[in-house]
Amino acid sequence: MSLKVDKFVKSYKSLSQIPAVVSGAIRSNGVINTKWTQRNLEKGKSTEFTKDFFTSNLKKIAECTPLDVSTETLSRLSHSEKLRAVLRDCDNKQFLEIWQQHNLIRSVDLNALDIHGPVYADRDFASFEWSPDEKKILYVAEKKKPKSDPFYKRKAPTTINESGDGSGEPKPIGQEYVYVQDWGEQLVGKKISILAQYDIENDVVDILEGVPENIFAAQPKYAPNGSYIVGVAYQLEPRKLGMVYCANRPSTIFHLDFEGNYGSVSLQGKSVKSPIFSPNGDYVLWLQRKSGGPHASAMQLVKTKLPLNENAVVDVVVDIVDHEKKIEDGVSFYGLFNTGFISRPWATRNRLIINADQKYKTCSYVIDISTGSITQLKIEGGSLRVLDVYEDIVLAVKRDFLKPDQLLIGKLGQEQESNIIWEPLTSTEILPNLEKCMYEYLDLKAPKGDVCDFNAIYIGPKSGNDKSVPLIVWPHGGPHSVFGTYLFLEEVMYLNHGFAMLLINYRGSLGSGQKSVEFLPSKIGDSDVQDCIQATDAALSKYPWLNPNKLALVGGSHGGFLVAHLSGQYPDKFKVVVARNPVIDIAAMSIISDIPDWCYVEIGKEYTQKGEIDNDALARMRQVSPINHAHKVKAPTLLLIGSKDLRVPPHQGTEHYYRLKSNGVVTKMLLYDDNHPLAKLPNEFDNLINSLIWIEDHLELEE
Repeated sequence: MSLKVDKFVKSYKSLSQIPAVVSGAIRSNGVINTKWTQRNLEKGKSTEFTKDFFTSNLKKIAECTPLDVSTETLSRLSHSEKLRAVLRDCDNKQFLEIWQQHNLIRSVDLNALDIHGPVYADRDFASFEWSPDEKKILYVAEKKKPKSDPFYKRKAPTTINESGDGSGEPKPIGQEYVYVQDWGEQLVGKKISILAQYDIENDVVDILEGVPENIFAAQPKYAPNGSYIVGVAYQLEPRKLGMVYCANRPSTIFHLDFEGNYGSVSLQGKSVKSPIFSPNGDYVLWLQRKSGGPHASAMQLVKTKLPLNENAVVDVVVDIVDHEKKIEDGVSFYGLFNTGFISRPWATRNRLIINADQKYKTCSYVIDISTGSITQLKIEGGSLRVLDVYEDIVLAVKRDFLKPDQLLIGKLGQEQESNIIWEPLTSTEILPNLEKCMYEYLDLKAPKGDVCDFNAIYIGPKSGNDKSVPLIVWPHGGPHSVFGTYLFLEEVMYLNHGFAMLLINYRGSLGSGQKSVEFLPSKIGDSDVQDCIQATDAALSKYPWLNPNKLALVGGSHGGFLVAHLSGQYPDKFKVVVARNPVIDIAAMSIISDIPDWCYVEIGKEYTQKGEIDNDALARMRQVSPINHAHKVKAPTLLLIGSKDLRVPPHQGTEHYYRLKSNGVVTKMLLYDDNHPLAKLPNEFDNLINSLIWIEDHLELEE
C-alpha cells in the first residue's frame, strides 16, 4: 500500500468511529434514552447502540456505557414506560418481542407464523405503535404472496385436501409469474401492504380487514380512544412510482375501525404525509402539498376535527411560504419542508414542535396549532434538531460541520419560548486537524430570473497563501434537496487532506421558499449550471487562498448531472471530476427509471402515459442532458455506479463512460453491487478512498 493510500485509509478508520445521533427519548424519571449509529469497518456495516443519561433538574448527573442494539429494527416504549416493544432481525428472521421492566415476556417468530411477509421498517410506510391500553402493537407488513401451481405438476395422492397444504383452499393455477409492481428504489419487494395487530395478552397476530384492494395503507396510528386507526392511503393504479425521496405521490387520509369499516377524507389532487393526533384528541393533523410536480417541495401543516369523514373541513395551520415571511421575534421563515414529525412532538397547551430545513440549516420551531403562531428555538451556530418532547422538556441535537453531534436538553418557557436555555448532555469540540478550518454561509443573487436568491456554503481553511488550496465544487442531488449544516464523513475526509469545499444550494433547492423549488423545472442544465459557476467564482473572489487552477467537481444523482454538465460546458475551468450515479441522458432514463415523472417534470412537462408519445418532450430531455456536452469534456472523470440503482439506472453511467473514452478522456468506472446512494459500508469506503486518490492524482497534488 502506498503512503498516499495508507494515509487515506487511516483517516477513514479514525473518522468512522465518530457516532451520530439517531433518536432520543425523555423518561418521566429523568432518564434520557438515546440511540446512535457508528460505522463498523470490520463488520462491513454500521453498529447501532443506545446510551442512557441520568439527569436531575435538567443537569446530567451520570451516564451509562453504550449497548449494542444493531439487531433491533424497530423499538417503541409504551405510554406508561412499563413495556417496550422490539422488532428484531436475526438470521433472516423477524421476531416481535415485548419486554417489561425486568424480563422478556413475549417473543414471536413472525416467519414461523407465516401469515404475512416482512414487517416494514422504512420511513415512508412503517409504523410501530402501542394501543392506548398497551395491550396491542400496530405495524405494517408485506401481504403474503398466495401460492400457485404451474399448469402441469405431477402430484402425489393426498388425503388432506385438494391443495395438499392443509389450508382447505385449492391453489390457483398458472399464476406464478403475474407481475406486481413494487415501490422502486430502496423499497424493492414492498408491493401490497397489510395492517397487523399483535395482541399481547392472547399472543396472536391479527390482520386488519377492510382496506380496499386498490389501496396501499401506510403510517397507521391508533386514535386516542383506541377504537379506530388513521393512516395514509395511496392509490395502486395505474402504477406505482418510486417513493424514496418523493413526497409528491397522490394520497389521502384514511380511517379504519376494527369491524372493517373503511373511509377516507376527500383530498383531491393532494399528497399527504404523517397523520398525528392532537394531545386532547380533538384533531388529526398532517402535512400535505399538491400531488405531482417536483419530487420534493414545501408542505402545509393542516388539521381537521374528529371524527373523520369524507367531507371533513381541513384547516391550514401553517401555509406554504412562497419566498419568506416573518414569524415571532421578527425571524425569517421559509416554510415547512419536512415530511414527518418526531414520535412525540407535543408540548403543553397544544404546541407542536417541528424540525424544518431553512436555507443552509435545520431549525426547530414551536407551533401553536390554535393560532398558527410560529416561534424558532434559538441556538448559537449550526443546526438544531429536536428529538423528543416530554411535557415542556425538549431533547435536541446540535449539529456542526466541524464538530460531532452534541445532545442538549432544555425547557420551554411559558412566554419566551425562543430563549430556551440549553444544557449539554455531551461535550463537543472541533475535530483534530480542523482547528484552522471554518465554514461560512454565502448568500448569493443570480443576475436574472423570477427567483434570484440562492446560497452556498464554504468549508475550508480560515486563511492561507494565495492560490494554495484546491477547491472541491459540490452541488447537491435531487435537484429538490438541500445541503444543511451537519458533520458528514466525506466532508471531513476532504478537509483532513488539504481541500476546501463549496457546497452549492442552487435555485430549486429546498428551504428557501416554494417559488425557489418551482423555479428550476424547465431550466435544468441551465440555471442550476449557472448558479454553480457564479458560486464558484464568488468563492474564488472571496477566499484568495483558493487555487482557481485546482478545481475539482464532486456530485451524485442530479449533482452528478451538474458536474457532468460543468465539465462539458466549462472544460478548461475544472480539472477533475467524480460523479456518483449521474443523470447523463434524461430521455433514455425516462423509460427505465422508477421515477419517469421526474424526467418530464424537470423539463417543464406533465407526466402521462396516456395517448401518443410526446416526441417533443423526449427531444427536450436530450437537449438539456450532459450527453450533449460529453464530447467537449477534458477533465479526467471517475464514475461511481450502483448496479442495482433503480433511480438512475447504471446504463446512464456506462454510456457516459464509453462516450468519454471514445473522445480520449481519461476515465475510470467503479461498479458496485448497490443501489442509488452506494450506502453499503464497504462500497462507501472504497469509493471515497478511490475518489481521494483520483482527485489528488489528477490535480497533481504533493503527498
